[in-house]
Amino acid sequence: MDNKTLNMLKAIHDGRQLSHDTFANSIINTKAGLEGKANILCNAAPAGYEQTISTLTDIKRDVISQVFYTVGENQGGLGAFVPIKTGEGAFTEESLYYRNFKLDGNFASGIMGQGAGTRKGKTNVGYDSVRLPNFFWSGEMDYSIIELEQANRNLGSVINLITQREEARKTEWDIGIQDTALVGQPELADIDGLLTLSGITTDVSTLTKPLSAMTSTEINTFAKNIVKVYFQNTNQTRMPDTFCIPTADFLGLPSFVAENQPLIFKSTFLEQAFKEATQNPNFKVTHTAYNNKDFVQNPLGVNRYVLYRNDSKTLEMNLPIDYTTTTFGTVNNFDFSNVAYGQFSGIIAKRPQEIYYLDHAQPI
Repeated sequence: MDNKTLNMLKAIHDGRQLSHDTFANSIINTKAGLEGKANILCNAAPAGYEQTISTLTDIKRDVISQVFYTVGENQGGLGAFVPIKTGEGAFTEESLYYRNFKLDGNFASGIMGQGAGTRKGKTNVGYDSVRLPNFFWSGEMDYSIIELEQANRNLGSVINLITQREEARKTEWDIGIQDTALVGQPELADIDGLLTLSGITTDVSTLTKPLSAMTSTEINTFAKNIVKVYFQNTNQTRMPDTFCIPTADFLGLPSFVAENQPLIFKSTFLEQAFKEATQNPNFKVTHTAYNNKDFVQNPLGVNRYVLYRNDSKTLEMNLPIDYTTTTFGTVNNFDFSNVAYGQFSGIIAKRPQEIYYLDHAQPI
């Protein structure tokens, strides 16, 4: 068992989150070939287990499982932050998006005069394209007939290490896709997340402190002006529908806007102000820990707030192949293995002007 596997085992045993590059090291770009497919799931001690017990030992049916941070709990899942398209373009190397835009012509030029020879107005459009690379991920799991027989001796036990290996592998996929959707894979090119897109307007002057630390006057001024700033950034064409903020700041918002208004929380006031300004009753204020500069997976060094449209016309992530497993196989009837695999992309900003970053570095 190599050092990487031993370290991964120790992390699981200690209850720590798996390292970010565990998922990244299992990503394959088809253009680079399939060399180096990683065996990301360790083989723990034999799948049977040995514990010293007595007639006075009560073996509980519950298993204390490791817990990982997941976004979207009580918010609607990962789709509450990024539109995800699943099942399109399986096994392709990239996705090609066409963009069209109006070149010339206007309504006035189409107004026709009277009489013979009157000219007609003409409208032309142009096209360009943008490409989004797809990546493969794989993880192998294996066991021997010895482990299988030892596991069979524990039928009915609360522990099934073979099953738990599969659950751990699925968890790694889930957490890896979550990381990718929000911050991309910083170790790899062409994999950006919601918080790390390039070509996005980044505002470092409008928001200089946490929302939860603002006075009544400050939060009123912010709510009054920010939608106007966004609207101008889109050339006065679109309104936002989502404001994603650091969880640490969100947790401080259930405080009163003002002492003389004890029934109005900052969180309620802020979301209601957005709904009123955008005329959208479905406007959402969401939050993730990734937005917080102190979160281990935040590569930015700042607290990032994102005002945007959570719409596939604005941005999108692809899962051409969702998590899939092969059947267990063997070449010698002693060692058995199977592989889980999937295919995914980073985030593409189809309309970058409809995404607006606000950054500050103040403690929350």
